Amino acid sequence: MARAEGVRDEGGAAAGINVLYMAQAGYQPDTFRAMAEAFQGETGIPVRINFTRYDDQYQKILTAAIAPIGAYDVITLDLIWVAEFARKGYVVPLDGRLSPEVQADLDRPVLRAMQFDGRTWAMPFLANFQLLFYNRRMLSEAGFERPPATLEELEHQMTVLKERGIVPYPWVDSWNQKEGLTCEFVWLTAAFGGELFDHFNQPVFNRPPGIAALETMVRWLEKGLVHPVSLSADETTAKDLFVDGQAAFTSNWTFQDALMKDPARSRVAGEGEVGLLPVASQVYDPQRFFTVSVSGFQGLAIPANSRRQAEAWAFIRYVSSPEVQAQHLEEVPVWRSVREDPETLRRDPDMALKSVAIASVFHRPQLVRYQEVSAVLQRYLHLALEGRMSPRQALDLAAEAVRPLL
Repeated sequence: MARAEGVRDEGGAAAGINVLYMAQAGYQPDTFRAMAEAFQGETGIPVRINFTRYDDQYQKILTAAIAPIGAYDVITLDLIWVAEFARKGYVVPLDGRLSPEVQADLDRPVLRAMQFDGRTWAMPFLANFQLLFYNRRMLSEAGFERPPATLEELEHQMTVLKERGIVPYPWVDSWNQKEGLTCEFVWLTAAFGGELFDHFNQPVFNRPPGIAALETMVRWLEKGLVHPVSLSADETTAKDLFVDGQAAFTSNWTFQDALMKDPARSRVAGEGEVGLLPVASQVYDPQRFFTVSVSGFQGLAIPANSRRQAEAWAFIRYVSSPEVQAQHLEEVPVWRSVREDPETLRRDPDMALKSVAIASVFHRPQLVRYQEVSAVLQRYLHLALEGRMSPRQALDLAAEAVRPLL
């Protein structure tokens, strides 16, 4: 699938494409640039990459989508935008381009996240989800031989780490009032056996699991277990503090794994490990329910107003292919055949664990007005974390405020 053929314009020159890509979590800029250069080398099609922060990505896509002629030919499409962009006709469906064989090898949760109203709107590209990252040396110094299996064990281990002076703030996270906060709340609510919305896309995050999740976050803050910068930190900042040795635990996206293990970028190389996010003891079952995660899957999509759709698809097909993703194990491949390949397992001994995590993901809802809904939830979650209202009150008010948006 990686073989790409060039597309020429009427004058015989290779037609270039503009790509909008997120420079934050996911494949890092140097890696994505290398993919694009390899594609250009094979096809002769020039690729211009526009890197942007995740927080700016949505608005840039939206602005370009309503222009008569699009600024981009390929965009990275977050799963939370699929419903809105599909309903508004901002991207083109890709169903005719995906053979049954291709679809059968793609990881089902990732593929389903790119679908809406029975059609596929983006090619799965980034199997992004959260893992538990922990410092093995710190845990050993505190007398623990393994990472926690339950949230209660996690809180106990953090308490001991703090009391023994091993690390002032055992946990660091991205709890600023952004989308990352919603993601953290998703997995913590799931860890208590709940979800944010029901099958009818009605809010249920103010039921006991969601209340317990937010109460846990508040309690950790009150006990001094969470680094105070977490309330203003994004995922990159949380990663930086962890790899600097300033925390024993964090939950973060898969991009942190490679950076954590790189001695040139990390002070905890050789100490930092990846694990599965724990669940509450009341729902823990060692066979059926022992971990959860939250999905941050992204695909590559073609804007409807792109004038280079053939070239755009050639690029998407190339960089998302099994052959290319097998070369770049900095991120988890979207292809089951690549993840299960013995060579992949040899190069990344944690890949089997990551496959367990990806099978345990919980999703944010597919809502046309998701951005507005999430912004409301973020506001009330943060008010509770700031101690300005109780978790129950914050979630009740958030549920009331989002209902008119559904």
